[in-house]
Amino acid sequence: MSGLFGTLNIGTRGMAASQTALQTTSHNLANMNTDGYTRQRVNFEAENPYHLGGVGQIGTGVKLSGVVRVIDDYVTKQIQQESGSYNRYAQKSEILSKLEMIFNEPSETGLSNGLSKFYSAWNYLGSNPELPTAKTMVSQEAQSLADTLAHMSNQIEGVQSDTVYAIQKDVMDFNNKIEQLNTLNQQIFNVTVKGDTPNDLLDQRDRLTTELASMSNVEFSYENYQVEVKLGEHYLLKGNAVQKLAFVSAADDQGNMMIASEDGTYKAVSVTNGSIKGSQEALELVNGKQEELNRLVYSFATAVNTIHSNNGKGILFFEVFETNSAKTLKVNVDILDDSSKVNAGQSIDAPSDERPAGDGSRATAISALATAKINYFGATFDAEYDETTMSFKAQDNGSTTSGAYNNMVTSMGIMKEQADNMAASQSEVLTFLENRRGAISGVSMNEEVVDMMKFSSAFQANARIISVVDEMLDTLINRTGV
Repeated sequence: MSGLFGTLNIGTRGMAASQTALQTTSHNLANMNTDGYTRQRVNFEAENPYHLGGVGQIGTGVKLSGVVRVIDDYVTKQIQQESGSYNRYAQKSEILSKLEMIFNEPSETGLSNGLSKFYSAWNYLGSNPELPTAKTMVSQEAQSLADTLAHMSNQIEGVQSDTVYAIQKDVMDFNNKIEQLNTLNQQIFNVTVKGDTPNDLLDQRDRLTTELASMSNVEFSYENYQVEVKLGEHYLLKGNAVQKLAFVSAADDQGNMMIASEDGTYKAVSVTNGSIKGSQEALELVNGKQEELNRLVYSFATAVNTIHSNNGKGILFFEVFETNSAKTLKVNVDILDDSSKVNAGQSIDAPSDERPAGDGSRATAISALATAKINYFGATFDAEYDETTMSFKAQDNGSTTSGAYNNMVTSMGIMKEQADNMAASQSEVLTFLENRRGAISGVSMNEEVVDMMKFSSAFQANARIISVVDEMLDTLINRTGV
């Protein structure tokens, strides 16, 4: 449209465009602290011109081509990948820190100190076999050691239970997010097919996909305006079809992840990244440390029993089982009731009051276990015992009791340090990417205020155009003529 009415339309379009831009700027400022919000921008385009004979093409004002998100899809994808790696090692580190507190060495109440007191009591008895109090001290230190081991075992079981619960909770959250994503898919599709851009819904979708990626090694693809979620070879979300993740816990390993299909069947799936993987790896390590502790205790108690009973010919000092050894270890109840039954000398067949006085050789032999080289972590206790010397033949792959325990503590510390280092490294990468995303997609108050002033000025300018045209039309209509 040419003439004054064409100019009036240009001003009207300009005001409408400025008003929409101001509204978008206000929306940005209102959401500057909203997690996952992406800054939005109004795209302006010049309206199609018209041809004026003898002059050429004349502009007809401005139009809006859309309100879009300012986003770098590559950075978003990188954040998804790196968040999975970070959460894997951070979760693993957090769980191992609980385990590290249980094996708190050196400590006055730790196992190392308990073992030292136990062997010292036997050594004292070896030097003072005629003192009843020395035998009482042996039984008391042994019971204290058993209590320490039971407490440690219970604490480890607590970490195991907490870790299983963490996995179950993650799996539940994971499935809920898949359901939310399915709902968002439908909403985004309904808006998009109408020709609109659902910016805020797309932000919600990006936040959910990032959270899912932080929990597992999911892959995303996009089809018909909808996101599809794949884990391994299995689709968890495709179209309207949803499959759920399930965790099958086991007592002796890290548990198994399964895909629960709608037909009631289960398919194994491997989770290789994210917080779920970190918990699985930590659970396997915790289970391993529990098993190592049980093997150490069983071998230790068997060695003490072998010397104390002269290879099964007399009373056993400890009550011990091959399974759950640390939790169930007990001093023989007969010895607790009557400490005189502690075998201190070489002779164990005669009644305690008829044995040679001053013989503490067996007690000394038990105290010497502190330096004996025995394989404490073997599948079975196979150390060769010599009844004459009341000692075990040194094994090539053996270590002392304290050495075996220290190896456990050291290896655990190394695993914790590795997890810490990996988590710290991934945190730096993730922080860099999030800062990069913030620079691109985040809301800057200063920039938005500048835009607000710019769009406000444009609105006022277009309003002035309308006022001027109105005055010109008034002059033309009411003040011209005869």
